Amino acid sequence: MKIGTLFTQSILATLLFCSVSQAGWNDFWDRVHLDYARNKCWPSPFVEADRASVNNYYSAMTAAGIRLQNTLSDHYFDASTGDLTSSGKLKVRQIVMGPEGRRAVYVMQGLSQEETEARIKTVQASLTNMFGTPDVTEVYVSPQQPVGRSAEYIDEIYRRERSSIPAPRLPAFTDQ
Repeated sequence: MKIGTLFTQSILATLLFCSVSQAGWNDFWDRVHLDYARNKCWPSPFVEADRASVNNYYSAMTAAGIRLQNTLSDHYFDASTGDLTSSGKLKVRQIVMGPEGRRAVYVMQGLSQEETEARIKTVQASLTNMFGTPDVTEVYVSPQQPVGRSAEYIDEIYRRERSSIPAPRLPAFTDQ
């Protein structure tokens, strides 16, 4: 009788604690099925995330390039008056007439806050003269100097180079 009672008690204890011994078992099999399905359709679920991670870098580089391309640096402003030069006005026009998402004008930060504000007002006045309203596009301040030189400087270098080239001559004819 003792063995029967002990056996019955052990069966009851096993049934009672059965849920404890099953902890995580169903979660494990659910995860196995999920991993199997994911591996079966690989690489489809991961392609979009990979593309997005690459495009994040490209979009940041593109935005920096647009900012540098649309920055009006020192040589677009007259040093004595602070007005836009003729090349500066053409640059503003080119920016505003450009593609839809790339029309913001960036003004290079001046040596003082007053100089920067004067440059912004000059650009907005130029926009008003060209298009009738200064609200055609946004005008931002850019602390970064774009790489480049003024057209006058490049023209001067080109003209000096062309003036230093000797006249072409054929070698003297020798009869052999």
